[in-house]
Amino acid sequence: MIPCHFQQPYESIARFGDLDVWRRQFTQRQGLSFGVYRIPGASNCFSWPFESFLQIVFVAKGRVSVALPDEGATSASSGEWFVISLGEWTGATSFECESQIGVIECSRELWQGLVSEEDSLLHARKACYSCSQREEAILTKGIQDARMRNLSESLIGNEGGSPSDRLLVESMTLEFLARVFDSKFISGSSKSEPCYRSRDEEALAAAASYLEQNLDEDHSIAGLSRKFALNEFKLKRGFRDRFGITVFGYLRQCRMDRARQLLLSHRYTVLEVANAVGYANPSHFARAFRGCFGLNPKAFLADWAR
Repeated sequence: MIPCHFQQPYESIARFGDLDVWRRQFTQRQGLSFGVYRIPGASNCFSWPFESFLQIVFVAKGRVSVALPDEGATSASSGEWFVISLGEWTGATSFECESQIGVIECSRELWQGLVSEEDSLLHARKACYSCSQREEAILTKGIQDARMRNLSESLIGNEGGSPSDRLLVESMTLEFLARVFDSKFISGSSKSEPCYRSRDEEALAAAASYLEQNLDEDHSIAGLSRKFALNEFKLKRGFRDRFGITVFGYLRQCRMDRARQLLLSHRYTVLEVANAVGYANPSHFARAFRGCFGLNPKAFLADWAR
């Protein structure tokens, strides 16, 4: 017989705010569980009742609203789903009418195991959930496609009385999770708007300062990425977003500003200035200087002396 990790379900009464809620709960040892909840009617506002790392909630009937800290409420009705991970934060919840929901609870390890290196590099929404540096609660809402609706109806109706029933519930739970994970709502890359946390901001500032203080050295994106523990995509995009220029454009600008200062001090030759700002080839330095100031270094000094 094919092994099923879902155990015999149990039915009980859970307390959601001021309401007694019937539930049927399937549990799995590998950090995954599924439960069906029947809410008898409208409720007062209460704290989000689930404590696992992440929950995928699909609404089979009725309407539920969830408000995250410092954000407005997000409502989901029949035919919709949402993924929520509160972490250290709290969420306020209410039901507007008699409702029925299915809740897939997922551990960090299970979710993180699904996130690819590319997801993390491009900072796809799904990578944000399991990020160890996350500084906010996250909620993402989506719409059930035809297959999801079939799965949700079957999950709600399956009582898990036999091993084959529980195996079916397990397989449908995993399929629903996979469909949510690969949906456009979760998989959509934030390539155009990467998420920068306070540590990322500090790393970008430190990288910029390092370039300013080491103008005479050779630099690479890979080397800076390793030195400041910031992936290459975020490093490059961060410089464009924060400074309005590429990493090497920023370095070139700093080099030219410093070269201008050194030349105007009249203490160094053009060759010495070129070496001081990282140019071993004087003609390359002259070309870069002319591109920035419109004159080569000698013409610039002559013009300044007039």
